[in-house]
Amino acid sequence: MKSIRKNRRGGMAIEFALTAPIFFLMIFASIEFARVHMIQCAVENSAFEGARRGIIPGATANICKSTTENLLDEARLADYTVTVDPQSITPLTNEISVTVDVPITGENGFGITSFMGGRTMSKTIILPREQASPN
Repeated sequence: MKSIRKNRRGGMAIEFALTAPIFFLMIFASIEFARVHMIQCAVENSAFEGARRGIIPGATANICKSTTENLLDEARLADYTVTVDPQSITPLTNEISVTVDVPITGENGFGITSFMGGRTMSKTIILPREQASPN
């Protein structure tokens, strides 16, 4: 019985060496895809909230942009671009469009960008503007 144990001594080390890279690849991929999903949710939410802020009477494009940027900053995203259309909101404006572009970089993806690196997450939200009713 002693000779059988001697022959199996390195079995666990070999099994670990074969399965550990796959296990760690799955762990790091899960972390990266979770971060990409978080970025996607933050981009969509911030664009929606910015557009929502712009549809109320008296809103300006700067208010839409600052609302969107504040939400992106809270999500700790960097190098984003926010575009509000039209740039001048008047009482005759029918709809507001807010576009947010966030690059998937090391700064936005915990430094692990091997799967999604170099791409840009983009979302455009268009909402009809509320009209003030005369009372």
